[in-house]
Amino acid sequence: MIAKILSDNLTYAQVNSENPKICFLHGWGGESNDWKNISKDFECIAIDIPGFGKSIPFEQSGSPEFYAEYLVELIPDSVEIIVGVSFGGVIAVHLSQLKKYKKIVVIGSPLIRSPLQETPFSLFNLYKFLNKFNIFSDQRMEKIKKKYGSDDYKNANKNLRDTLVKAVNHNMSEILPKLNTHVQLVYGELDTIAPLENGKIADGLIPDSELTVLLKENHFCLNSSKDEIIEIIKK
Repeated sequence: MIAKILSDNLTYAQVNSENPKICFLHGWGGESNDWKNISKDFECIAIDIPGFGKSIPFEQSGSPEFYAEYLVELIPDSVEIIVGVSFGGVIAVHLSQLKKYKKIVVIGSPLIRSPLQETPFSLFNLYKFLNKFNIFSDQRMEKIKKKYGSDDYKNANKNLRDTLVKAVNHNMSEILPKLNTHVQLVYGELDTIAPLENGKIADGLIPDSELTVLLKENHFCLNSSKDEIIEIIKK
């Protein structure tokens, strides 16, 4: 794979072909190199999503749709298949609404939020409520977010933190029934970040989809299940 900067002069990617057929999109906090054990089997491009790897972050927060609208202009026209893991898979679904691809492969992506995932009342939620009505200042709320937030949240800059919030709260239950692209869904049996049960619900909503369950796998399966993922992409 050869590293190159794309046409926006901000976004980096690794490519191994002048006419890649597959585009790989990594997950939150990842980079294009995450695909190194899979990409070698294909003519492909693996992108450092803006804000990650070598790519320059946006000067604003963005929803998954925003990322898709930006990246669709950078992905070569020769690409026929989008493969995304976690956050990258959510972007892949939105890309399929902007341009017709042969198929997309979505690996461990939080496409919907089931009732089981609704956040229970907590002290953090109380702080958010108080902030909403200006009882807690934004500055004080920022300190609380750093204290209570996930490692991913705390390690991101403010724009990326806001983007992470948008991604976590993203729900595609109304979008999935409208997809007109074949979707390969891949979920780990033991995934707690993007639970298999939600993958099953997504499979029921998408008109043309196939669900593969990686037995005894969790959310981080790219290396340990690389052979299975390669075969799924080749289908």
